Amino acid sequence: MILLEVNNRIIEETLTLKFDGASNGPEETLPARLTLLFTPADFDGVLYHISNPNGDKTKLMVSISLKFYKELQEHGADELLKRIYGNFLVSTEAGYNVSLLYDLEALPANKDDVIHQAGMLKRNCFASVFEKYFKFQEEGREGESRAVVHYRDDESMYVEAKKDRVTVVFSTVFKDDDDVIIGKVFMQEFKEGRRASHTAPQVLFSHREPPLELKDTDAAVGDNIGYITFVLFPRHTNANARDNTINLIHTFRDYLHYHIKCSKAYIHTRMRAKTSDFLKVLNRARPDAEKKEMKTISGKTFSR
Repeated sequence: MILLEVNNRIIEETLTLKFDGASNGPEETLPARLTLLFTPADFDGVLYHISNPNGDKTKLMVSISLKFYKELQEHGADELLKRIYGNFLVSTEAGYNVSLLYDLEALPANKDDVIHQAGMLKRNCFASVFEKYFKFQEEGREGESRAVVHYRDDESMYVEAKKDRVTVVFSTVFKDDDDVIIGKVFMQEFKEGRRASHTAPQVLFSHREPPLELKDTDAAVGDNIGYITFVLFPRHTNANARDNTINLIHTFRDYLHYHIKCSKAYIHTRMRAKTSDFLKVLNRARPDAEKKEMKTISGKTFSR
């Protein structure tokens, strides 16, 4: 199975090009001196905007728009981003939720780390809710209100802390009936994987009805609705492991649907290949028409 990249490669490659150009090439041919303005997209309806603010080619601004950012703010997103990005964090560009500004004439010494963190902007926004509830569990604080993040228009994420675990539930919508079948098979592999590794988190899947943890909520119900529950124990949420846990779990919904699409594409490819093989067999099995040789009265032969 393929793990999706946590960072946004477009952001990192663009900043690398600009930073390298600003520090190496002659000024008149620098890529850093070219006007830049484009809007790459990411999963979950997330949009980035990379531009030169006010036409200043010595400045580079990276902004991100998340429809659910206000919900993340309730769990300390602003404070976490300030801690990570420091002075790069500036007043937000109109129409976006977070903006980072880089001065190409005063590049930091650790520019590789700066570029990597810019590519992790979406992940770091998500991280706030996980870090908060991981800390609740670490401190043994039970009874805190459940976090609800509507990361898509019709899909949500629920996070709740107990004394000995953190429960993360993703709701997801399957567009096609066969997606449900493939999704169930896929989730069964997670259960099998836990048998091979006792350190893996417990993964539960429920179809149509939400799990018991969401019984008294407005969680959606329907034939095309699925719920994936992760039970994270202290070995997954401690200070040494939490960064990796956040990296993997915040992309799980996209990871699931990506592999469902890959599985369907693989099945279709195999079906087309098998059909082609069957046609070849049928063509080889077709008998050739028998040619009957006949003679004329003069002894000449001909085929009829």
